[in-house]
Amino acid sequence: MLTEGLIKVPADLLRSLCHHIESQYISYMSTLDKCKEDARILAEKYGVEIDPNFQPINQPVELNTVLEDVPERVKNAWKLEFGYLRLIIDWEAKIWHDRPKVNASYEESDSHGIPGYFTINPRALIECLQGDYKIEEVITILDKVRFSAWHEASHAVQHNSLKWLDKNQVYKSRIIRDNPESSKEDRRREYLSANVEFDPQIKTKIYVFNQKYGGDEASLRKNLAAFVAAVPLTDVKPDEFFLALKLTDLRKWKRAVKLMYLNYKFDITELLKTIPDKKD
Repeated sequence: MLTEGLIKVPADLLRSLCHHIESQYISYMSTLDKCKEDARILAEKYGVEIDPNFQPINQPVELNTVLEDVPERVKNAWKLEFGYLRLIIDWEAKIWHDRPKVNASYEESDSHGIPGYFTINPRALIECLQGDYKIEEVITILDKVRFSAWHEASHAVQHNSLKWLDKNQVYKSRIIRDNPESSKEDRRREYLSANVEFDPQIKTKIYVFNQKYGGDEASLRKNLAAFVAAVPLTDVKPDEFFLALKLTDLRKWKRAVKLMYLNYKFDITELLKTIPDKKD
């Protein structure tokens, strides 16, 4: 994964996030008799220690970052929006009980959580372990939450650094979403095409594409083209994010497509120049 042109997330911040999430997830597994051996295997795999006194409660964790590996402009503009960066895993379903499908978030307001907090919803893990699970299913959940952490850490960089350089970095219109007569599809499209979602969504889509088509090396170019809504294929559904951009802003869609392709070592800059920025 090249991640060329995407927001650089401080490595220590992402490492800290993933470490605390993996540690709590695996420690939770160890509280269940049937999961103890798998928890031991996963603790070794991910390099974390099992907390023998772990309790599934909402316990805030302070996150620190030294910004050693980010561009100077990001480092120089860094000013914590709320004076801290913290993580809380919603074991008690206090934050996401009314929106159970939410996987993770970085909270920049108090509308659904605590400002300045990364919030993680462990529901997928809890439900997985309630059934006759396989350890591979837990690994898939951990892989997904790592990408969620990458997505949300990008939002944290936007809100704690980039927005001081350019407020447009975190802009998101709510004209359609606040209109009670708007359709669910239009509200979703407005959300996906917001400036603040541009970079983080691309990172999430790298994960989604890898999960769906990453094992098909022979058809990588074909699947990529269909996934980003560049060409129609009957066996590959265009992703909703790229489709939303293509329908609302062709210039932004072209930027997103270029970045997506660069992550698979394909540069299609010249090809994209042949596509008009506006539809006739």
